[in-house]
Amino acid sequence: MFSSILARNLALLIFVAAIALLFIYIHALNFFPPALSLTNSPDLQEAGRRILPIPASTYVISLPRRKDRHGEMERLRSRLGVHWDFIPAEDSQSPLVGRIMTQVRTLRQEELKVNGHLPNATISLPFQWPNTSVTPVPFEDLLSPSPNVPSASDTPLTCATANFTLVPYSQDLPEYNILSRNRIACWHSHLSAIRRAASHAPEKAALVLEDDVDMEVDINARLLGVWNLLPPDWDIVYLGHCWSNESLFPALGPPGAPTRLHPSRAPLCTHAYALSSAGARTLLLHLTYPRFAYSRAIDHALAWLVQSGRLKSFSLVPSVVIQRKVGRSDVMPGTGSKWRDRLVHGVLD
Repeated sequence: MFSSILARNLALLIFVAAIALLFIYIHALNFFPPALSLTNSPDLQEAGRRILPIPASTYVISLPRRKDRHGEMERLRSRLGVHWDFIPAEDSQSPLVGRIMTQVRTLRQEELKVNGHLPNATISLPFQWPNTSVTPVPFEDLLSPSPNVPSASDTPLTCATANFTLVPYSQDLPEYNILSRNRIACWHSHLSAIRRAASHAPEKAALVLEDDVDMEVDINARLLGVWNLLPPDWDIVYLGHCWSNESLFPALGPPGAPTRLHPSRAPLCTHAYALSSAGARTLLLHLTYPRFAYSRAIDHALAWLVQSGRLKSFSLVPSVVIQRKVGRSDVMPGTGSKWRDRLVHGVLD
């Protein structure tokens, strides 16, 4: 008899436990529908497979001969589970780069002559940005050689500053003030990616990457947490930067957030930046304006456009994409500048 009572009590206990578990399960279905439907939503699944939290194309600028970097970027892409397109970078020894340098030199010589200035003095030449409602003649249309153009000098070109301030060449100038073939090629390579971005539909952005980067493993979540803070008319967002205090201006969101969005100050380095379609068109207009085109390193050009109010720019602090600097630089001696950044948890390192 005792055993039969024990059996009935055990059966009752099992029944009550089953009812309780069923109640908890039904309650969870009603209380957490977004979490349970996450993997069933095509839109959310797609958001998890891209870097930016908005519709965007990703472009990676890479020299075709740099198989080492191409392989590392493919490893990064595979681990992130995303898609991007490679933009062939311009080789510094290409004939096009030589033609561009000749045209830059010719334009400067003509401006100095017209304004009555000697080429061995620092001078701010007259400059006015074109009306944005009218498309000016782009720099590329000036590349055809003219019979009246004097032969190119052997004196190295220097990087302009501000809008159109020229500094005479001196052997004492640091390397980063020399307008080298590498810097011309780098400008043209970024211009190729920006042209692609400028052709996008208004609702689609672009992410431009160089081929020596690593990024946070949770980059999409980090960006998702701050992207809604951007104003509708943003032009460019730096996902990584160098040589600038980008936290100078107050963050748009909570100051204690792990990833913060700040109005840009003067960010250098162009290894990772996002462009709205309107921002890409604005940038394309400025970077092909003859008096400004190919006038300095591309990152200094963008920094000046930000500083002078020509671009509405924002920077992520700390950087969520960094330069790895593990191989030879295509622009500077060695592995590049001395600036080093770190990630919390990188995908590759």
